[in-house]
Amino acid sequence: MNTLSIILLIIVLVSLILDYLCVMKKRTSFEIVRKMGMGYNIANTFDSFSYSKHIDKPDEQIELNGNIAPTKDMIKKIKKYGFKTIRFPVTWINFIDDEGNIKSEWMKRVKEVIDLIIKENLYCILNVYNDGNYESWLRRGMEVKDRYINLWTQIAIEFKDYSEYLVFESMDAVYFYDYINYNFDFSTLTNLNQAFIDTIRNSGGNNKERLLIIAGADDDLSMTSSSDYQMPVDHSNKLAVSIHYFEPFDFALEKYYDPFNWIDEGGFSYWFGPTLKWGSISDYNRLFEDFKLIKSSFVDKGIPVIINEVGVLTEEKKEIESIREYLYVLFSISSDYDGIMCCLWDTSNKIFGDMNFYDRTNDLWYDKKIKNNFLQISKEEYIKPIDYFINTTFETTDFQFLYGDFQISFENKKVLKIIINARLTGVLFIDLDFKVYTYDKYSYPIEINFGKENSKKQYDGTHIFTIDVSEIECNILVEVAIIRGKEYITLNNLTLEYEESFLSIDYKSFKNAISNYIN
Repeated sequence: MNTLSIILLIIVLVSLILDYLCVMKKRTSFEIVRKMGMGYNIANTFDSFSYSKHIDKPDEQIELNGNIAPTKDMIKKIKKYGFKTIRFPVTWINFIDDEGNIKSEWMKRVKEVIDLIIKENLYCILNVYNDGNYESWLRRGMEVKDRYINLWTQIAIEFKDYSEYLVFESMDAVYFYDYINYNFDFSTLTNLNQAFIDTIRNSGGNNKERLLIIAGADDDLSMTSSSDYQMPVDHSNKLAVSIHYFEPFDFALEKYYDPFNWIDEGGFSYWFGPTLKWGSISDYNRLFEDFKLIKSSFVDKGIPVIINEVGVLTEEKKEIESIREYLYVLFSISSDYDGIMCCLWDTSNKIFGDMNFYDRTNDLWYDKKIKNNFLQISKEEYIKPIDYFINTTFETTDFQFLYGDFQISFENKKVLKIIINARLTGVLFIDLDFKVYTYDKYSYPIEINFGKENSKKQYDGTHIFTIDVSEIECNILVEVAIIRGKEYITLNNLTLEYEESFLSIDYKSFKNAISNYIN
């Protein structure tokens, strides 16, 4: 090759690099999240953690929970099921010193996996994982800030020339405790998130424009959506927020055990245990309300959201049809929202895992319908929830709280009627055996009076109580509580009728439309 050819080649290469940097700079955080599609967690591998077992070598940690290190073939197979992002959780504690200096053998193994992911044109989310778990070092907050900065400085420099396909996430679900005010320490989280951003942005290369995921408050939706949570400053404006979504907890995360009853001093019996099914109208309403909260708290303010862990315990006797339905709806609605994406948490093997969907080592899905649903959603060939949104004046819940009570929270809507569906047996003083409460504008509880005259018996034997509250100023929530006679009363659902309409889901039509995918 002559000198002129070499010069021309160099000019072309430099031009291509500059063009790419320009594209990386211009692409917004929303555009990147849109490209990230559906995500998959390589869980229980590099993130594995043990208090009891001493770990010296990388493979001891990687294989602690029965999985193997990701291979080229494994990454290819994950990709073929429609995932465009792989979240790569990494626990560093066993391979850093007190100053946060990373051992070279661990960095090498981490780099190998990142290279495998990016070479398949998949986005890779790299984070600091169980270093903030329980009593691990990162839980000490400001005391270990320098160690945290040093850790991220090394990571940032090591990967500074990587493309936008590498995304950094500051930390995973660290609960910083405020020992003065006895609650979550938002100040420490904000400080460390800001240190993370400053460290990455000042490390050179493509890190100036890289998408950074900022940890939520313990990655909890309600805490992260609160006014106490503060977004750090980023002059590059390339941030997203991370949360976990395992709601409702009793279905997604509550473990199975022999249900037990607790009997109070009055002789009333209360049942404790996990919920094994999902898919009621209350479940749907809660899911859509949670996504509305995500949208209003962040997406509408120009901040995309990475729901970096979703899933259901599969080894705890949960109904498989409910697991399919839950995942289908969750990934469908996140695919419908611009600026929100989900990552499946999958522990892969059934020896040590508790949330198992896909055996990565043997390329085996434990449930074929779940596999097919992911494939379909990735191709945008799915039943879109947005097509089933309707304007309505009614809101219904059939979700029972711990004591069998029902409640519906609302914002500024005017309540006209309270409608209760109940099955009654025996001779009862109905107006004395369960009560209806709301709150006044000063947040004081108000009991709403009603009686047998408000009831109409249905053909199926249930009673419908319709209570006109148009002249009462209801605030905060409406609650129906069983006072006594629980053995004679079954509350089926609670419905509120509002003065103004609002957006909700056409539950029956949507559930019927997706029935082929879950049964």
